Amino acid sequence: MELSLASAKPSPRAAAAAAAAAGVASSSASSLLSLRGRRRRVGVPSPRAAAAVASSSVSSASSLRGRRRRRVGVVCAAVSSGEEVFGGRRELAGVQPLVEALPPVARAVVELAVVAAAAAAGYVVGLRAGGTRTTAVAGAAALGAVSVAGAAAVNSAVPGVAAAGLHNYVAGSDDPTKLESSEVEAIASKYGVSTEDATFKAELCDLYGRFVFSLIHPGYEDLQGTEVEAIIKFKKALGLNDIDAANVHMEIAKRIDRNAGVGQQQAFEKLIFVTNLVFRDAYEYLLPWKRLFGVHESQIDDVMRGSAKSLYASLLKSIGRGLDIGTLIEVRRSQLAYKLSDEIAAEMFREHAKKLVEENISTALNNLNNRTQVVEEVKSILSFNGMLTVLSNFPGEERFVRGLGPITLGGDSDHEKRVEDLKMLYSAYAMEVLSDGHLNDDKLAALNQLRNIFGLAKYEAEAIITDVKARVFQTY
Repeated sequence: MELSLASAKPSPRAAAAAAAAAGVASSSASSLLSLRGRRRRVGVPSPRAAAAVASSSVSSASSLRGRRRRRVGVVCAAVSSGEEVFGGRRELAGVQPLVEALPPVARAVVELAVVAAAAAAGYVVGLRAGGTRTTAVAGAAALGAVSVAGAAAVNSAVPGVAAAGLHNYVAGSDDPTKLESSEVEAIASKYGVSTEDATFKAELCDLYGRFVFSLIHPGYEDLQGTEVEAIIKFKKALGLNDIDAANVHMEIAKRIDRNAGVGQQQAFEKLIFVTNLVFRDAYEYLLPWKRLFGVHESQIDDVMRGSAKSLYASLLKSIGRGLDIGTLIEVRRSQLAYKLSDEIAAEMFREHAKKLVEENISTALNNLNNRTQVVEEVKSILSFNGMLTVLSNFPGEERFVRGLGPITLGGDSDHEKRVEDLKMLYSAYAMEVLSDGHLNDDKLAALNQLRNIFGLAKYEAEAIITDVKARVFQTY
C-alpha cells in the first residue's frame, strides 16, 4: 500500500496552494480597504461579520484544490474486502478538505496569513470608523481575534481528518493483515498528529475492534486457526498497547448477547479462546472474564481445551501416511500455540493414525477377491507403522507431533466384532510372504508387527501361520 502525502514536508503543489490561500487572505483585506470610498460611516464590525470574513478566506483557500483532492484523497480506490470489515469511505466536510489538502507546514502558513490579513483589515476599518489610533487597534483586535478563533477551529479539525484518513486507508486496502506500523505512523505524520491523540487513538481502537469481530465469525462457523496470528500482527501494525487492545476485546464481548441463541454463545466462546491466546500469559490481569461476565476459570479452561481440540483435529487431517517431516513440525508448533496439552495431543494423533489404518483395512476387506490389492493395503499399513516407530526414536523428536509410535487396534471397543475380519487379512498376507515355503527373520518380523497392529493374540497368529504353511506345503 502506498501513502499519498506521507511526509509532512510540503510538496510544490501544496506550497502553491498555501501561497494562493495567503493571496486570497490578502485580497480580503483589500476588499475591506475599499470601504474608504463609501460615504456612510462604518463602526467596528460585529463578531458575526468578522467571522464571515475569516470563513470566506478559509473556504476560498479550500476551493483551490478541493475538487482534485476529493478525487485523490488519502488512499487509492476502496476495495470491497476492506470495506466489508471496516465500513465505507468517510467523506470530509466543512474545513476538513482544507486540512486534508495541506501538510502541517503549509497549513500553518495559511493560518498566519489569514490572521495577519484580518488584523490589517480590522485596523483600517477601525481607523475609518473612529478616526483614531485607538479605534483602529480595536478593530484590528476584533477581526484578528475572530481569525485566531478560525485558525483554532481548523487545528481542532486536524485529529478528525487524520482519523478519517486512517480509516479510508485501511478500509481501502486489499489485505488489512499486510498493514505495517510505518504506514500508520506516516498517516499521523502527514497530518501532524500524534498516534496517542485521543481522536486518532479512538479510530485505531475502532479499526482493531472491527477486525477482531470479523475474525471470530459470529454464528456457527468454526475458527480457521489463523485468527490469533492475524490479530497480533494487526494490533502491532496499529501500535496499540495490550491495555487498549484488551479493552477493545472486552467491549466486543459486551456486544455479544449470549442469551440470543447457540450461535451467539459460540461466538462468545470463540472470542474467549482467541483473546486469551492473543494476550498469552498476561490474560489473567488484562481480561476480567469473571468480573464482567461471570465466567469462572473452570469454564474458561473448558472453552480453551474444546476450541484447541477442534482446531487441532483439523490440522491432523494434513498428516497422511507419508508423514512429511515439515508437516509434523508445523502441527506441533500449532499445538503449542493453541496451548493444547501434550497428553490430549498425543491421544488425538493416535486416533488419527488408527483412522488411516482403518481406511486401509476397509479397502482391503472390500477387495478380498483381489489378493494383490489386499496385500498392497496391508503393506501400506506396515510401512506407515514402521515410519511411526522410527520417528518416535528419531533425534529431536520433541519437535514432532505428540503420539508418534507403533499402532495397535487391540483394546478398541469394537475390536472383538472386527477380529475375524482382521484374521482374514492376516491370513492373506501370511499366504503372500510364505508362498515360497520359507519363513525367514524378515518375514517373521513383518508378521509379528502386523499381529501387534491388528491386536491379535500370539496363539491366534501362530495358528494362522501354521494353517497357511500347511496349505502352502500341499501345493508343492
